[in-house]
Amino acid sequence: MPASVIVDALWGDSGKGKTCAYLARKHDAQLAVRAGIGTNAGASVTLESGELIKARQLPTGWLNPGTKVAVGSGVLVDPRVFADELERYGLGDRAMIDPRCAVISEQHIADEQADQHLRKQVGSTCTGNGYARADFALRRAQQARDIPELAPYLGDVAAEANRVAADPDGLVLIESSQGTMLSLALSEDYPYTTSGNCTTASALNDVGLNWRHLDEVIMIVKALPTRVGEGPLPYEISTAEAERRGIAEYGVVTGRPRRKAEAIDADTLRYAAMLNGPTRIALTFCDHLDPAIRGQRGSAAIGPEVRRVIGEVEQATGAPVTLLDTGPRLDDVIDLEG
Repeated sequence: MPASVIVDALWGDSGKGKTCAYLARKHDAQLAVRAGIGTNAGASVTLESGELIKARQLPTGWLNPGTKVAVGSGVLVDPRVFADELERYGLGDRAMIDPRCAVISEQHIADEQADQHLRKQVGSTCTGNGYARADFALRRAQQARDIPELAPYLGDVAAEANRVAADPDGLVLIESSQGTMLSLALSEDYPYTTSGNCTTASALNDVGLNWRHLDEVIMIVKALPTRVGEGPLPYEISTAEAERRGIAEYGVVTGRPRRKAEAIDADTLRYAAMLNGPTRIALTFCDHLDPAIRGQRGSAAIGPEVRRVIGEVEQATGAPVTLLDTGPRLDDVIDLEG
């Protein structure tokens, strides 16, 4: 398996980080690379010990001891967030940043927090990513190679990813961010989008990976979709209803309540599959659909409601569901591939 892309079908917050960590451990991946916009989206993984891992800059593949982690050149870097994750998780000897990454400055963050359009109309996280991306497009942003404290971690991530992927025994996991339906140039919901695209093709571009090395596209589908910020959400339920059912969620970056839907919109899912070309599906947050499956790790626990959704997702995407996420812990997974 030379290279696999992990991409979100809908509006994000679906468990891409957990999936990346699970696959890195299962296959002892050599390299995990972060694609996507930057630090405006986070991943959280709960270990068997109960420890909660949160990350915004680095991919969670480092939870496998033998996996190195990197940030692709198309991803924005916040040196403060990067340094914090290195220190918290002891990743100084396993992390690489591409020197061509644009840098989020403190001024970018301040400008976004003062931008009423982004804060109130769009519902942005206001973490400086949009302003930094705009400055990069205008060729006036700093790059990682301009920041002295990043110098020990700089390396050509595109070259490394292609080198590992060219090895028949190697595996590169590319962890995308946010979700396909938040894509700047592909969503119907503009301006309620992020500042770039969040598809398979954009993830390859963020990393600089030759498409010929791509072996798998693992598309994450959240059993009960969520959305943070403004924009339409089909089949949305109220926050009170989500709390009553015990399925309320809160954002990793902002702590804001995630708006919750009670079903997957089939037309939206078909469109996401058309854009991403999934070879297989990970169906996540199955315990929000059926509480009885929570924490289960064997296929005998799959009940009729989850089986119904599996069938609907496979019909809409044309790809098999091979992973079921059943709870918050890293190993709360039913792996239908074994």
